[in-house]
Amino acid sequence: MGNLVKETPYSEMNATIEVFDRLGVTREHFARLRTDVSYAERISSYMLCGGIDGSVHQKLARALMDHQNFFGIEEWSTFHGISFTKKQLREVAEFPWGEDVLNAPCPWNTGKLIRETHTAFLGLSKFKGEPLTILKWHDICTATGQPKFDFNQNPWYKENVFAKDATCQFRWHLMLREIMPNSTKKKVEDQPGMLPAEYEIPTAISEVTKNLLYYRKNNVWLNPARWARTAEITPHDGFSCVGYFDGDGLDVRDWDGGPGYDVGVGASRASLHET
Repeated sequence: MGNLVKETPYSEMNATIEVFDRLGVTREHFARLRTDVSYAERISSYMLCGGIDGSVHQKLARALMDHQNFFGIEEWSTFHGISFTKKQLREVAEFPWGEDVLNAPCPWNTGKLIRETHTAFLGLSKFKGEPLTILKWHDICTATGQPKFDFNQNPWYKENVFAKDATCQFRWHLMLREIMPNSTKKKVEDQPGMLPAEYEIPTAISEVTKNLLYYRKNNVWLNPARWARTAEITPHDGFSCVGYFDGDGLDVRDWDGGPGYDVGVGASRASLHET
């Protein structure tokens, strides 16, 4: 018998049941808790994470995202041999965006839903004990035989903070797969206004990670003829952008911020509750 049952007086248990009763919870709900392990896990995870509204279990998120648009714990293990601690698994057990978000219309693609135009992935801050930076991705891609980066041998950004120090946050990321439609031929100061309040311009490391994970799973290039402007300012007072991902590799460039026919802007759903 667990400590919860041992340490909770019957009077408190009865009072708790009365609260559930007033809220419409029935005997059938409690019976399901005892017999349906998956159901019990979802309810307990909800309670343990503080009752965060709007979340769904990652397995449901995977199904809603049609599998190909989802890169989670299983994929990290299968494709890169990553293992997770129990604490880490608890921290990312819930996917932060609910069915209402994933099934909502895409803000930019008429007739499409968010789950159809976005990709979701679990970001890592470390890869097998080392910070997962853009430069670390260079090493990973070389070791796995995956597509290289342009400037793979001597990248212009090797001493830049956004490439050698910045890492992905260890949390779920939900990002538009391609650049925002109609975001090219815009000055850099005009681009942020194109994003709804619940979105943000992604970091270079998250844009790079999105591209590489999506290709790793689906063998599909994202933005093969365009760059996605990201959030960092480069030492040359330009803006980092990621794209032109094709057989020659993934390109990371320094953009001067002027209107460009092949430079748009990336979009990442802001996290509701970071881990």
